[in-house]
Amino acid sequence: MPDRSPIAGRDVVTLDTFSPEEIRWVVERAQRLKREPPGAPLAGRSLAMVFFNPSLRTRASFAIAFRTLGGTVIDLEAGRDLWPLEFREGAVMAGAADEHVSDAARVLSEYADLIAIRSLARGLDWAQERRDLVIVSFQKHSTVPIFNMESVLDHPCQAWGDALTLTEALGPPAGRRLALTWCYHPKARPLAVPHGVSTMAAKLGLHLTISHPEEYALDPGVLAMVQRTAEESGGSVRLCEDPRAAVEGADAVYAAPWGSIRYHNRPEEEAELRLRYRERRVTPELMARAPGARFLHAMPIRRNVEVDDAVVDAPTSLVVPQAANRLHVQRALFLSVLGM
Repeated sequence: MPDRSPIAGRDVVTLDTFSPEEIRWVVERAQRLKREPPGAPLAGRSLAMVFFNPSLRTRASFAIAFRTLGGTVIDLEAGRDLWPLEFREGAVMAGAADEHVSDAARVLSEYADLIAIRSLARGLDWAQERRDLVIVSFQKHSTVPIFNMESVLDHPCQAWGDALTLTEALGPPAGRRLALTWCYHPKARPLAVPHGVSTMAAKLGLHLTISHPEEYALDPGVLAMVQRTAEESGGSVRLCEDPRAAVEGADAVYAAPWGSIRYHNRPEEEAELRLRYRERRVTPELMARAPGARFLHAMPIRRNVEVDDAVVDAPTSLVVPQAANRLHVQRALFLSVLGM
């Protein structure tokens, strides 16, 4: 592995912009950092985190990772710490917004070495939502690297941590079989996690099976990219509506709830539709169809709604190491993006 970082100065917004070699390079660096803490190389460096939505694992792991490397973190929350922002280019700002994102991004770039953004969907038309306007706007106007702490379309640091977790549990991921299965949730959850996991699997040459009810397909543009990437990396993508058939022979089962794009801006109809599938959860009986398979979930988990206790707490469950690995991957990413 070369000492020089191959991703210095890069934005971390989607794994699609990184090569398989670069993804593996960061995973290997994270493994080394777990064994050999690096001291405080980020003394004098700063990270600005901007949250438009709540967070537990992402907020804690980002802040602790940066601070334990010696850096300074500022945590800004929309609606509490930020002026209402305008994202339209050329807008006549006579409405509710007090500041344009171009000004906010440029000023934060003067203060911080990195800017991290979390901004999820707002229930608009999907064609509009999938533009990921908040994070794309910060990317456009910032002069320092941008980190995606989960957006409408992607959650790259979660997926990078998942790559580390699978590597530790199974060895090199290429050729392994991963089943990504939709499960019921009382709320329409974001698509960022299933998109990110699918991209990671495709980049690293896994054989991915995606199982969901007919109305809960992933974004067509993301799915096309995942299928194309899997072919290039020697992996594969299979769509299978029946979760029992999907998990057969899997090395790992990844459970995730997500909302329907088709009904994205029709919440009452989407909720009624989702109720039809309320019995669809991960049970010991489902896991028994993949003997020895490891279980993953990005958390938070609605226990005994999405996944049975017996699965979450089984010896084959990786949910806690999976969450812990976010810290180690983010340390590796901070150092690598900053060219250290």
